[in-house]
Amino acid sequence: MNLFKDMLSDEESLFINPDALDYDYLPKLLPYREDQQFHLASCIKPLFQGRTAGNVLITGKPGIGKTAAAKFVLREMEFETDKIIPIYINCWKKDTSHKIVLEICQQIGYKWIQNKKTDELMKNVAELINKKAAVFVFDEVDKLDSEQIIYQLLEDIYKKCIILITNEKDWLIKIDDRVRSRLIPDVIEFKGYNQDETKGIMKQRIDYAFVPNVWDDEAIESLVEKASEVEDIRVGMFLLRQTGQIAENKGSRKVLKEHAEEALTKLYDFKVLNSKDLNEEDNDIIKMIKDNEDKSSSEMYELYNKKYDKSYRTFQRRLKGLDDAGLIKITEDMSDKGGKISRLSIVKK
Repeated sequence: MNLFKDMLSDEESLFINPDALDYDYLPKLLPYREDQQFHLASCIKPLFQGRTAGNVLITGKPGIGKTAAAKFVLREMEFETDKIIPIYINCWKKDTSHKIVLEICQQIGYKWIQNKKTDELMKNVAELINKKAAVFVFDEVDKLDSEQIIYQLLEDIYKKCIILITNEKDWLIKIDDRVRSRLIPDVIEFKGYNQDETKGIMKQRIDYAFVPNVWDDEAIESLVEKASEVEDIRVGMFLLRQTGQIAENKGSRKVLKEHAEEALTKLYDFKVLNSKDLNEEDNDIIKMIKDNEDKSSSEMYELYNKKYDKSYRTFQRRLKGLDDAGLIKITEDMSDKGGKISRLSIVKK
């Protein structure tokens, strides 16, 4: 039995650049977000004139181009000047002031970090950045342990623009008054892509990722319909990759509707986040839940607090993030005493 007889030869592939289907891939052109990009650019513009700039809060559902638009503007800014430092922070991975300052040190090339506390590093960072100007992008800002680092940047950096990205529309009203009163951001709300826009983006990525003319129109339409239905372009990227791989594994030189239909059955495997994308703290929480299925959130917090010594509010914020990502499930239940409790479990594939 030849397990590989139906596959394409080593020299053949339907893909020419599969990286174009990655969630964080930034295309040469970013369609349907031109207005938002111009808005961001206008907020940054004073930095080009040697003045401090406005701050921005970007809100909207996941998978509708918020991060891509911000990164696109940073890239365009780098083409125009080397006098403004672009700094991008993923707050899923860097969620404390110290981790963020270390990340900033790495991005600006400051290497003398050993045995230095957060405040000392922040002073060193400010001295370097204040020789120029900077744009800070905090993606998933609602995952921060506290807003202290934002306060420090607002106080210590002279010429800057701080761009905050969150799925939570009401995040701004939840934060410390001192931070909110200093931020006073412009708010840019991203709306979901409609079906025509979803189709345009997916066809663009097909052009980047696949050999020309291998996709059947019916295959594209079925995937566009699903990605538009869930209003998440990342689902579209997942389905494009899966469909292309299915067609290739079956030795087909065309991507057909039958391949798309098979890919749609695999959609339950799709998770925007998985354990390799999370930081150590999130992975520890997942492991705790695996080892203690159906414990209440308050019982789980006791385990978490022994290791991390953080507030229950921080723990709840992390649980919500993992729940939003489809990695855990939070179920409301009644305690023996008649009160409401939340039980935690891992989402089974």
